[in-house]
Amino acid sequence: MGGAINTLAFPAPHLPRGFYEDELLTRRDLVWLTTSERERIPACHVRAKSSESFLSRPPMTILYSHGNAEDLALHLDYVDALVHFTGSDVFSYEYVGYSVSKLQGAEASEAGCIRSIDAAWRYLVDEQKIPPKRIVIFGRSIGSGPSVDLASREEVEDSAFSPLDVAGVLLQSPLESGARAVIGPVTSWMGYYLDIFKNYEKIGKIRARVAIMHGTADEVVPCHNGKALHASLQRPYEPLWLDGYGHNNMPQDICFDYAKDFLRSISAA
Repeated sequence: MGGAINTLAFPAPHLPRGFYEDELLTRRDLVWLTTSERERIPACHVRAKSSESFLSRPPMTILYSHGNAEDLALHLDYVDALVHFTGSDVFSYEYVGYSVSKLQGAEASEAGCIRSIDAAWRYLVDEQKIPPKRIVIFGRSIGSGPSVDLASREEVEDSAFSPLDVAGVLLQSPLESGARAVIGPVTSWMGYYLDIFKNYEKIGKIRARVAIMHGTADEVVPCHNGKALHASLQRPYEPLWLDGYGHNNMPQDICFDYAKDFLRSISAA
């Protein structure tokens, strides 16, 4: 079962170095992060133009964790669109074992993803001095794993700020855990110690408001995952259950409108 879960969780794309040199390493907003294990990973800090932001200054910053079967370079168009439509800055980082990290020989893992988002957190709050109350943690699919883990913790190693103080958390097609997404909640108990990203154990610890969107016809991470997580929230925001949509065809305009409405609500709070 562990192999099946990891296949779902970490299908890192296999692309040549030239692709990353052309699409990622030439970006002006490229940032390099160093994890607690001295692993080097890329990230992009994309800033909203003042004319795009509907929010008060300074803008909110979205800390984005991408989904499975993609990497930082492959979703940069999405990141740029997210900045434009929400009027927020977006910081999207790479997981250890993906894109150029993979080319350097690193292997993806749950622990590596956690080290990666911790490095992103330190960059935003300790280096860039962005207050946690101006940060929204956004995770899609497997990205809900590191996102929920971070948002549920009181502290991050070598950071002076607590993730419990973020403005909000936004989850798209989130999983209860790796096993529960693959084989369901009952059978998952048999492989408890092989399971990864046990969001169902952590999400109730998040103090910030949490918004969840999920397609009801999702066959990769079934919608019962999102609904179960929503039921465990301390401060739920009205969820978005998109009838008839799956894992990879949720309408971008509807998802962006939902994200924008959520940002408005927490910015005004």
